Amino acid sequence: MRNLSLDNLRRAVNHPRLLFREGHRLLSWPLHQLNSYYVDRMLPKSTNVLDDDWDTLVILDACRYDYFKTHNDIPGKLEPTVVNGNQSLDFMRNNFATREAHDTVYVTANPHADQLPSETFHHIDFLLDHWNSEIGTVLPSDVREAAIDANREYPSKRLIVHFMQPHRPYLGPTADELRSRIDLKGFRNEGSGLQIWGAAKQKEATIEEVRQAYAETLDIVLAEVSDLIDKLDGKTVITADHGEMLGERIFPVTSRVWGHSEGFSTRQLRTVPWLSVESDNRREIITSEPDNSK
Repeated sequence: MRNLSLDNLRRAVNHPRLLFREGHRLLSWPLHQLNSYYVDRMLPKSTNVLDDDWDTLVILDACRYDYFKTHNDIPGKLEPTVVNGNQSLDFMRNNFATREAHDTVYVTANPHADQLPSETFHHIDFLLDHWNSEIGTVLPSDVREAAIDANREYPSKRLIVHFMQPHRPYLGPTADELRSRIDLKGFRNEGSGLQIWGAAKQKEATIEEVRQAYAETLDIVLAEVSDLIDKLDGKTVITADHGEMLGERIFPVTSRVWGHSEGFSTRQLRTVPWLSVESDNRREIITSEPDNSK
């Protein structure tokens, strides 16, 4: 990427706007790496979520602690926690890949889960057959229903429920309006929904609209999580696999950052919620051999 920017910079000599953009990217790169170095060393190391006390672990994909704190109304004890990595696969490798959790059923809408060893859990319920190709995700209502079914089928197992929201593509009225407005301008990939960050970079969507769409998506998934908790017994913990960058500048002079695959760390990417919802009616958990139905 750095060499590509240098090549673009050479071609941009006669194009002032392109020259400014590529120069800005070249300036941003070392500063972003410097910030990553600081964040990786200053944030505490996370513990393995499988070692914590819960009957149901709800994972929200790409959920920032600050947004969760503002939008959540599920009662419980909320604390920030740190994850080691800034992508779903990092989270799975650090928490699941080297363990055998045969007392746990994993219900997941995240496609990276197929890279886990087949006998990591007692059972993995992949939900990609629920994929909504129009929007480009698995809807949170489908994840909720699958989790209820899994608890009914495996009542003596711990349950991990991995929602894809508030990860893009976003849901809700702002996302719907953006889809109708900029869908035909080249910011859409077949099967993966609206490419909202690309639209924002090209000024077809504002930063405020992107953040509003993210917040509305979080509200939608939290409503489904709240309903799920009401239908399950046992203690529930709600957390996230990583956070999300929503157009923030890491330094005032650097370019805006979107998403979580930029190859560097920030506090927004690494700090996620840990909400404990207690229950007097705990599940009796039993370990048994995997059913090999991955």
